[in-house]
Amino acid sequence: MITDPLFYRLFETSVDTFFLVLGLSVDEAREQAARYRYEALEFKETAHRADRVFRPQEEGLPVYFLEVQFYPLPSVYADVLVKAYTYLKQHDPSQQFVAVVLFSSRELEPPGLAPCQPLLDSGHLRPFYLDELPEMANAPLGLSILYLIVQSEAQAPAMARKLVARTKSEIDDAALRVNLIELIETVIIYKLPRLNREEIQSMLQIHDIRESRVYQEAKEEGREEVREEVLREVILKMVAQNISVAKIAKVLQTSVKEVQHIISKPAE
Repeated sequence: MITDPLFYRLFETSVDTFFLVLGLSVDEAREQAARYRYEALEFKETAHRADRVFRPQEEGLPVYFLEVQFYPLPSVYADVLVKAYTYLKQHDPSQQFVAVVLFSSRELEPPGLAPCQPLLDSGHLRPFYLDELPEMANAPLGLSILYLIVQSEAQAPAMARKLVARTKSEIDDAALRVNLIELIETVIIYKLPRLNREEIQSMLQIHDIRESRVYQEAKEEGREEVREEVLREVILKMVAQNISVAKIAKVLQTSVKEVQHIISKPAE
């Protein structure tokens, strides 16, 4: 089960990927990415948290709210709209906004859209479906990593090796290079759960990255995210929606014991 924190890491590392998902050209996406700050927001005096927000750095641009949805949640549209309107109330009620929900597939879009239909029609609420995104020829690296997420188990390893090679050759910034390769590795860990991390590192030929000084420094700074950390974020999000432990385990394709362990583990 690929979880939403992976997408947030990708969009944080490659902001232009978000705008490519919205259908902009490569040049337009890069231009827009330079005009936005990507961040998570805690709203004052509420229990709401906007998982990821693209805030404009210039007047006249809309603020984008992003939700990634990989399990059934009937309230997903209501949830993102609550966050959007809370933001407007606390910042600028006249601010234009777009609430984007990226579903893994169309079947996860909730039924009963009548209350949201005016916002869907106006473009203030925009759903996208990962398995229906058109593949762009010679896609930028960030978008290519997004394509990796929907590849089959058989196709994913070969594509991941190509992406690792591209990352090594295209990315000059050493810390960013490490971050992207770790993201590719994490996707493959989810794709091939029968393999351990060492086997995946060997398959992707990334031992040199693991031994590098930059990687060690990144690890010391806490940039390495292991599977349990990624699972923890999405499990706690589901718990907040009053979803049972048994259903969480089924949706995430893991054990009830592991879900209980993650829920009981204190936050660091």
